[in-house]
Amino acid sequence: MPGFDSRMQKIVLFVLLLLLVCPALTLSQGSGSKAHSLSYGFVVDNSGSFRLLMDRVIKLVNFVADKNAGDDEAFLLTFVDPQKTRVRQELTSNKAELREATENMYVEGGLSSILDAVRLSIDYLTANVQNRADKKLALILVSDGDEAAGLAKMETVVMAAKEANIRIIVVGMSDEKVNSKFLDRLAKGTGGIAFYPRTPKDTEAVAESVAAALRGK
Repeated sequence: MPGFDSRMQKIVLFVLLLLLVCPALTLSQGSGSKAHSLSYGFVVDNSGSFRLLMDRVIKLVNFVADKNAGDDEAFLLTFVDPQKTRVRQELTSNKAELREATENMYVEGGLSSILDAVRLSIDYLTANVQNRADKKLALILVSDGDEAAGLAKMETVVMAAKEANIRIIVVGMSDEKVNSKFLDRLAKGTGGIAFYPRTPKDTEAVAESVAAALRGK
């Protein structure tokens, strides 16, 4: 039956082609969907206005850091005025190091210089991140928005973040009043987002949202 043999040969050839093509398609789709790892910084207000909020802040930072995947890395910078602004933990993928630095934060007296701290964090991140094209860059700013002692200007800080492709995610907290207008400008101007938890329960929910926002979800 010559016709039957011809049909069988075509079927066999078709199956062989499928076996060759399907793995290539799977590999192509897998490489295209590969998630970028994260390089980001926590920029945390340690001024006196956070005296009653520090426990909530520590829990939030620890929660977000614990969500880091193997290739993700973060640093911790705390600030009051320029003289009391410091990198407490260098950029690292070690969660234990981040946790230790976070739990050693403490409140200090002085007026807040938020924009100076953010600008310093932008410069630090751009100088220290490796393989930048494969990274998502961000800063998580925890503050009440009470800018009192800084020299940096809002426009220059936002521009520096945009040029470095760094989004600023804001967590606005205070036991009194939050300057949301100030904080919104930092977040929205850099393609980020702002959250304003009022209670400890709100802070837990916001921690989840911040971790998702870092990954663009």
